[in-house]
Amino acid sequence: MRESTPAAEVPFVVAGVMLAATGVGLLALARARTGLGRSGVAAGVAGAVGCALLAVALVVSTFVDNNWNGMPGLVVPGVLLLVLGLVLGVVVVLRARVLPTWCAISLLASAVLLPFANEQTSRILLAVPFRLCWMGAGVVLLRRR
Repeated sequence: MRESTPAAEVPFVVAGVMLAATGVGLLALARARTGLGRSGVAAGVAGAVGCALLAVALVVSTFVDNNWNGMPGLVVPGVLLLVLGLVLGVVVVLRARVLPTWCAISLLASAVLLPFANEQTSRILLAVPFRLCWMGAGVVLLRRR
């Protein structure tokens, strides 16, 4: 495993905060159009718990012990819950027609690829479509009136 410094973790924190804010914003747009329903609430809860677990893992690895044996117990459920929250959130956004169908489906497909990305290997490239799709969704929302 590669070692990292606390300064190297800053981009991960910024990306996590931006993803959480985007998810909340999209769910708010969907709520304004059609309401959230159970799947919207489940998306919010799963995403929030996933982000919290990943934040705890980041704090433990940065300030306590980077080689702690319990790290997979935080990271694996955190990633799975985050992806579940993203998938449910995109389904809610798709049903509410907040984004065009093609854009929402690209977000859904890229979220499904996310658990297979690994920052320690070349599989980090699987995160590139995720980032590009979210940027595309932002462009679509900015161009709309």
